[in-house]
This record gives sequence, C-alpha cells and structure tokens, in this order.
Amino acid sequence: MNAPDFREIARHLTDRQLALALQNNGWQKYGGQGNLYSRWRPISEGGERVRGVLLPQDAETEDYFELLSQAVAQAWKMGDGDIRSLLERAATLHSLGDEVKFHKETRSQRGTIPWTAGEDLHAGAQKSMVVGAKTRKSKAAYFGNANYFLAKSFLDSVLMGQTEVGSYVITAYVPPEEVYTERKINPGETMPLLGRHTGRDITLGMVDALSAARESVDHFKASGSTHGFVENVRRGFCYELTQAVRALIRDSDGAEIEVELNSAEDLLRGEPAQRHRLEFSPSDYSALETAGNIFAATAAAEYVTVLGAVTQLERPKPGEPGVVRLDVFSGSRAKKMRVRLKVEDYDLAVDAHRNNLALRIRGRQEVEGRYFWLYDPEILELVQIRPESSGETIEPGEQEGLF
Repeated sequence: MNAPDFREIARHLTDRQLALALQNNGWQKYGGQGNLYSRWRPISEGGERVRGVLLPQDAETEDYFELLSQAVAQAWKMGDGDIRSLLERAATLHSLGDEVKFHKETRSQRGTIPWTAGEDLHAGAQKSMVVGAKTRKSKAAYFGNANYFLAKSFLDSVLMGQTEVGSYVITAYVPPEEVYTERKINPGETMPLLGRHTGRDITLGMVDALSAARESVDHFKASGSTHGFVENVRRGFCYELTQAVRALIRDSDGAEIEVELNSAEDLLRGEPAQRHRLEFSPSDYSALETAGNIFAATAAAEYVTVLGAVTQLERPKPGEPGVVRLDVFSGSRAKKMRVRLKVEDYDLAVDAHRNNLALRIRGRQEVEGRYFWLYDPEILELVQIRPESSGETIEPGEQEGLF
C-alpha cells in the first residue's frame, strides 16, 4: 500500500482526534506535558517497550502543524491496517463532511435525466436544505422570506458533488462542525451564545422535517385526516417542504434522500457512520399538495407600516398606475415588497427614487407565491436616508432577490 500525503491528512485532523484514534486502536498514553504535547505508543505483542509518537497539543505554536504531520506519519508507519484505514479515510471522503444524496428515478437513458426533471431535482434538493436551516431558528407552517440569513449562510458553505450513473443523484456535502448564526455578525462583535447552529444540527433538522413529511403523508393516505399535517409543523413540516418534495417526485418513478453523517470525530471514534434514508413516490403528490394548500392558508394578510427604499419602478404608460419594489428596512419580515400605486403616489415614489429618499408606507401585506405585496397602500411620508456618519443609519439587511 502506497503511503498517502501525511500533510494532507494532518490538514483534516486535530491532535485530539488523532489521540482518539490511537486510543481506540489500543495505543497507550505514556507521558507528555500538559497542553503542550503527549506521547503515545502501541502495545507490542512481546510486551517490550517500543518507540512512541509525540503528539502536539498547542495549536498556537508555530511548529504545531509540522509536528502533527510527523505524528501522522509515525502513526501510519507504526500502526496496523485499522489505523492506516482510518487515517486514509479521514483525508478523503470524510474531509468533505456529511453527505446528503437526492436521488430521482426517471425512465431515461442511463445516467441522464430530462432537463425539466433535473431542474426540479435541483430545486427540491435546495429547498429541502433551506427548510433544514430555517427550522433551526423557528418552526412555521409557512416561512416565506423568514429566517433567510441563516439559510443563505448555510447554503453558501455546502459543496455539490458529482452525480452518479444509473439514476440521477445530486450529492451535497455539509461541513458538520461549521457554526452558522441566525443574524449577521458585525466586525468586532462577539459570536452570540444563542442562535448558533452547526452544519450537523441543520442536516439532522432536515432529516427530521422530511421524516415528519413522510409520516404525515402516510397518515393522510391511511385515514384521510389532515391532523398530522398541522401536528408535525413542530418538527419542521411546512409549505416549503411540500414544494420541495413535490419537485423531487414530479415526473419521476420515485425519489429518495440518503444522509450519511461523516466527520473526523465520528470516524476516529471507531463508530459506524449514522445513516438515514427516506423514500417518496408519485402517489404522495396529491397528499403533499393538500398539505401545501393548508399551510399556504396560514399566511394570512396583516396590516403593516413599512419603511423602504424604492429600487425598481414599472408603469406601462405615463399617467397610469404603476408598480414599485421596495427594499424593506423595517416594519415587516419581508426583505423586498411589491406595491401597486395610484398615479399621484407613483409619481411621489419616482421622486423618492431620484432623490435617494425612503418611503414610509402603510397597507395590507399579503404573500403570493414567492412575493410580498402591499395592498391598499397609503404613503405617510418621505424619509431621508442618512449617510452612515450622520448618526442613525437606515441599512437594508441580507435578502433574497424577488424580482
């Protein structure tokens, strides 16, 4: 067996993880200096002492990585096949993180998928992961743009792997130990104790939400009762997940989601990888549609007073009503909002856009598909958008493009 790149292995391990691997494979700790280094050696068959491995413990020292690389090399040379297998796997598959596969079975040439079915597969996979992130912050029957920052920062760190021949598979790799916050952390600000979620937390949240969807659909098909839909909102079942799973099974012979939890910590502890597998079929479609309609009805209209900047304007003809888009600063969970304005109010919005002014506007907020609308609008005032140096700052948050 050819020796691997020991420095590459060391990049994906900590000294604590390597110590765990050695301990679980029968090595003994025999000295060292607290928080600086420890020494480890395997137990020889004859009972005689053998040369050991020096394992650094202070990651802040300049030679930490060099010493850790040397420790990996020595463990490889002195260890048995089990140690070598663990170290090799730690630097390959498990360096990518938790593995999530979205599999869609279609009747097409091996290794291919109809274009629109492939688009649905990608959309269903993305929406499933977004739900997994959003449900970590709160549970809701209908999210809309709520909890968007957490979901976006999570998706930005997920890797997409290659597909597989024989059926069409999208593979996602989630960093299990990376931490995501529910809001943006400004420079110099400490990370909050609450509102923090790891990639592993989010992946397991997605698994639980999909399991809740599976159980709810089975209950509805067996009893005709919609009680399970509402009851399982507390586990993450929601409108967005009905859309995700419907996209996965649309134009298919079935779909499945497989999750394998992989991290160096799991691997080096010597435990088998935790796996989850969920299946959905085209016969589930109508039940998911029913659940989606129930959840969508919960997105009731509400009256709000919002402050926002006019970023787009559209009027078919001069002198006719028009539609504007607001980037919302405050007053609504929406980040972007469409407003249909009568002639005089539209002209006022044009002036606000030209002069870098914000609108304070009141109306009835409703959600239609992916878009927030403000109906029966009444413009209350124009507000100066102050430069950052003048005191109070009006600043749009992280948001999803809705136009």
